Amino acid sequence: MIASPSIISTRSVKGEIVGVFTVVSCARGKDGDAIGVYIRGASIMEKRAGGRMEWLDAAKGIGIVLVVIGHAWKSIAVRDPIYAFHMPFFFIAAGYVAKPAPLRDFAVKQWRALGVPYIAFLVCLMAADPLIEGARGWRPMFRDWGSAVQAGLMGGTSLHGPLTVFWFVPCLMIARLAQVMLYKLWPDARDWRWALSMAAVMALGVWWGRESNFSPLGVLAAPVALAFLWLGALWRTVKQDRWLLLVCAALSVAAIVFYVPLAPLNMKYGDYGARPYVTLPLALVLSLGLCWLMRWMPWRPFVALGRMSLVIMFLHVPVIHYLRPYFGVWSLSALAVILPVAVYFLLSRFKMGRRLFLGTA
Repeated sequence: MIASPSIISTRSVKGEIVGVFTVVSCARGKDGDAIGVYIRGASIMEKRAGGRMEWLDAAKGIGIVLVVIGHAWKSIAVRDPIYAFHMPFFFIAAGYVAKPAPLRDFAVKQWRALGVPYIAFLVCLMAADPLIEGARGWRPMFRDWGSAVQAGLMGGTSLHGPLTVFWFVPCLMIARLAQVMLYKLWPDARDWRWALSMAAVMALGVWWGRESNFSPLGVLAAPVALAFLWLGALWRTVKQDRWLLLVCAALSVAAIVFYVPLAPLNMKYGDYGARPYVTLPLALVLSLGLCWLMRWMPWRPFVALGRMSLVIMFLHVPVIHYLRPYFGVWSLSALAVILPVAVYFLLSRFKMGRRLFLGTA
């Protein structure tokens, strides 16, 4: 249901109207209470569609394609530059749209948008694995249902093979809940206490990753993920960030050209390289460089893929895992995008599919 629109005029310091906005409340959106902004005249805001930033969706779209390529290709020259920033990017993007919210309401929305799809895809894939592997003449992922249930409850590093990326969503949920709790203490991401606490959290995450590789529900990566969420929120406070992104884009090109090979990160196992004081800032620079490209050129197919990125995240590794013996890397990469997109469209046709697998009503 859509409420009556209200008209807002934006004026410059000289009193000139530089933008006229029609604002309506929407029942649907990422958080269920999105504000749709439709712009007439000269806009001083980012282009939005249904309350979403198209350039950010496009960045997520190309980001998920890079994730697919990083998993499909075994070449170090292809994989390592992608692994240098691909998972930090998604935490930074999530932080960019983060905002203070009542903890209980936020937890419920997180559960519906991320938790329910996580469980739905996990259960379906764990049930399908013995059937698929049996048809191929391969051993299933788990010896018996008892070990499968135990691994499913533990999540994180207990999941491997076609389920190897399932650490990401619970890690994101944990880190975002922690961010919302800290927002109650410091609502402004520019507060110096955020910087001090996140420096400590980042150091803790690096130390913990070196001391252990056991990560139920992806908790091992949560401290560093929280720091990247804050960096994304801090970036959002920079009102004129064009030059920041341009500099990061230039540094990204320089890093790729001159700093070869780029050290890969493996957040799932807390591996941030031998020099995390270089690799973690570099991940931020590469992520912002990618965002500069998509803000300058938000190609519509990438916008669409960005809005399907959760489904592609869950399904691309199973596609790669089961089909690798039968296809080359180019075909495998294409199938690992096309098949999850087809599943997305199929699920979106049914209310139960949208609710259980897409995190929407």
